[in-house]
Amino acid sequence: MFEMKMWPVLLFVLALGGCDGIVIVNDAMQQPNYHRGDETYAARNGAIRVQVEGTTFGLAREQFASEVVNRMRAAYSRHEIFTLDASSATDPDYKIVMMFDPDPALSGDGLCAASQPLPPVPCAPGESTSLRAAFCGGTSAISESGARVTGGVRGVDEARFSELIARTINTLIPKDDYRQNSGKS
Repeated sequence: MFEMKMWPVLLFVLALGGCDGIVIVNDAMQQPNYHRGDETYAARNGAIRVQVEGTTFGLAREQFASEVVNRMRAAYSRHEIFTLDASSATDPDYKIVMMFDPDPALSGDGLCAASQPLPPVPCAPGESTSLRAAFCGGTSAISESGARVTGGVRGVDEARFSELIARTINTLIPKDDYRQNSGKS
């Protein structure tokens, strides 16, 4: 009888063990002044500048930033709007900040207002890898999103790394304005 009672517990433990690598989106939030199309306005000169901060998974900072922007382009429907270069093709009032392994207390407004590079919070191998992103209008977040990968990411070649970026960018700049669907069932 004892053995039969243990099966559900064993199955539950085995199921939890398979949860590593799941990308969980949390903290997706559009500010009250966010409207669908804000990214189109921000990219009206050609592109939105992307600033990449935090953990680089062993790559040189420039190489890592390029990998992140390439993943953003692959994941978002208007892939041509992301660039690392601040030029006449970008509006200096708008940018997207992608912060890997940020301080959990760091908000989207904090990402937008930072004038110096932000240090990541060190995490041990196997811990969750987190990403906080902000779509900035000046020093304030127009939209912000966060996601994490349970069990962590070891490098940019993992599918989980691409999925982390894809889910974050598509909640940061959603295709639909959430207010258009409010009140509908």
